[in-house]
Amino acid sequence: MARRTAAYSAIPLAVVLAVTACGPSHHGAAPPPSSAHRTTASAGTPDPTTPPPATPSATTRPPRTNASPSTPAGTPHAAPCRSGQLRWTLTRLDAKPGHKPSTALLTATNTAARPCALHGYPYLEAHVGKGPAVWTEPGTKARIRLLLRHGRPVVFPLTYRAVPDRHGYCAIPTDFDPVIDVRPPHPARGDYGTPVRMTDTRGRPVRPVFCDTIRIGPPRQR
Repeated sequence: MARRTAAYSAIPLAVVLAVTACGPSHHGAAPPPSSAHRTTASAGTPDPTTPPPATPSATTRPPRTNASPSTPAGTPHAAPCRSGQLRWTLTRLDAKPGHKPSTALLTATNTAARPCALHGYPYLEAHVGKGPAVWTEPGTKARIRLLLRHGRPVVFPLTYRAVPDRHGYCAIPTDFDPVIDVRPPHPARGDYGTPVRMTDTRGRPVRPVFCDTIRIGPPRQR
């Protein structure tokens, strides 16, 4: 009977010792990280599911906007052509203007020793004093960038109406002899143009008749 009582007394003691041994280890463990801690810790770590930012590539670089496809490679820089170094001629191609659009050729020749740059269309105006007038407008949006060397002419074709319309209207009446002035593109300050006379293909003076806007086309060099 004494042995049985001693055995029963040993059981609660073993339970108490087991609880005492586990208690300090459990209370000393670190608590699980809060959600704020997890968010802060993961902010500096890249997400493997997010691709890295794209870097510029030479193949996707936009083209240079100051390049001109009409400028030959290796063209030297030159100052703009000025009226003082250009000789202009205006040649009417059709001997008897009819109802079809008349045509003429405006030619510019560089008389200076150095080349000059002709970037754009020349401006031609026919007028009677301060009264009626007509002028040139480009017939195309093509960019013009030319290098005129000494003695090398460049030719611009002109197209215009040289007869009154069905109501008898003509911008410059046909009985007037208008004055024609020509200016290079980007003229210098105070440049009011160079007077030029119209001739036929044999060089004989003819009276110009302009009834509407003069269309000027892309040039060609001779």
